[in-house]
Amino acid sequence: MDFDKFKITDFERRTATVKMPALTAFADEGKDVCEIEVQALTGEEVARARERVKQNAGLKEIIEKFAGDNIPDLVEAMKEKLGMTDSVTADAVYRIAVLEFGIVGNPLPQDQCVKMFNHAPEAFYSLTDKILELTGLGSVPLGEPNASGEIQESATP
Repeated sequence: MDFDKFKITDFERRTATVKMPALTAFADEGKDVCEIEVQALTGEEVARARERVKQNAGLKEIIEKFAGDNIPDLVEAMKEKLGMTDSVTADAVYRIAVLEFGIVGNPLPQDQCVKMFNHAPEAFYSLTDKILELTGLGSVPLGEPNASGEIQESATP
């Protein structure tokens, strides 16, 4: 590897526009299908997404201890809103963070990523798969074409 060339090269994130037919009801005005632009994550964002899995377990304990047995419905509601129920896997927690960091322009807050996970799971997985694919390809050296930018069809009908 030419480390000297690498040191002086500037990079930009890979991006792609993903068609989401299952989310057509939420398409921008004038569009026939919902399109969502996603981007590769930075190293820091990947680390933060991985850390979210650890934080999720710790925060669940804090919420339970804070509320105790006095208000179990509130505890469950808070955990549900943040995607912290016992049924949410570590992979789902990771992907929720990936989606949160991987949307271009108008990022989704964590609770909205959880909502997509719960109500549009195929779209959620298509988007996070694409974000992880772009991340795996790394950033694009400036001056080179962004080969990943074509519009992708979602697996959802």
